[in-house]
Amino acid sequence: MIERVFHPMGQGAFYSERHDGFNIVYDCGNWRNTKLADKVVKQAFLKNEIIDILFISHFDYDHVNKIKTLSEHTQIKKVIMPLLHNDEKTLLINLYRALNFPILTLIENPKKFFGQEIQIITVAPSENNETSISDNIEPIDLDEPSNRTIQSGSILRQKFSTHEWLFIPFNYENRTRNAELEDLLKTSGFDIEKLKTDSKYTTNEVTSNRKKIKDIYTKVSGNINQNSMLLYSGINCLHRDCEQEAFYFDYPCRYFRCNEEFHHIRWHRMARQRHKVSCIYTGDTDLNVVKIKSIFRNFWKSVGTIQIPHHGDIKSFDKAILDDKYYWCPISVGEKNSYGHPSYKLISEILAQNSCPILVTENLSSGFVEHIRC
Repeated sequence: MIERVFHPMGQGAFYSERHDGFNIVYDCGNWRNTKLADKVVKQAFLKNEIIDILFISHFDYDHVNKIKTLSEHTQIKKVIMPLLHNDEKTLLINLYRALNFPILTLIENPKKFFGQEIQIITVAPSENNETSISDNIEPIDLDEPSNRTIQSGSILRQKFSTHEWLFIPFNYENRTRNAELEDLLKTSGFDIEKLKTDSKYTTNEVTSNRKKIKDIYTKVSGNINQNSMLLYSGINCLHRDCEQEAFYFDYPCRYFRCNEEFHHIRWHRMARQRHKVSCIYTGDTDLNVVKIKSIFRNFWKSVGTIQIPHHGDIKSFDKAILDDKYYWCPISVGEKNSYGHPSYKLISEILAQNSCPILVTENLSSGFVEHIRC
């Protein structure tokens, strides 16, 4: 049995999967930094339960600020995260210091944050936004211990007693977003080079201009971190027919709290596609830039769940990803967020494609659970 959960964190992200006792987490954070969010994290796992892999999409506050809670409550064995260049790392640290975001150690020194015994795997950024992941890539067995950097699009394989599962992180580097951030900083009077190199400049100048930094933080499309690492989590479609795989959803156990009448209208269409057990987690990726149907073309026929990026921001969404099948589309969003998320146009486009938008808010009854039998 595989259990996939989109946890009710509101304006943030916290997703997990269980495979025969093997646990993975994709992001862990929320915007409001509430005690209720801490409870959601602690209720998701038993005290000292093993998290075999924590995937971090990027270092925006609402995706990582509950990782500390997770690491104190559980035992994390391996972390897979985007590789940051030194100048980008320094810039992020300096900006987050100005914003009073208490996650500097996570960015600057992950080993110190998690502990020396934790394996840290970094995923090198790629500017390639649509070339398919090759079926000639040799899979990497996750059982092999290592602290290293892997290429974006590497195929990570985990074998279980009943099935084989693939995790494919794809770290796209958005240079356009980086340029946008630097332009806004320059326009606001900041020296970019000093932000990247001069800690004294940051202390004296940036921390006294917190409002400017906060305004820039909200203006940059997506987030101030130019990386956002997607994750394919699913069956191995290489050199085999996914439609013949012995996986299927246990539909009576696929829980959600939405408009039940709406979902029943589409239920029979979804139920016939029982091989579509794979999921793509998108973080805050701009799907107009990163062509996920092209990148994961060799795996796409097994994809049935797509996490809609950036809390339902229409600017990060491309309706073309839904034009061939029916998909479950969970959206992590705060009930009273000030950004207007999710966009009503985005919801309309998902519905028009006969797919199912599922709002996962801070309301505890909004969590979305998928059970997959294998």
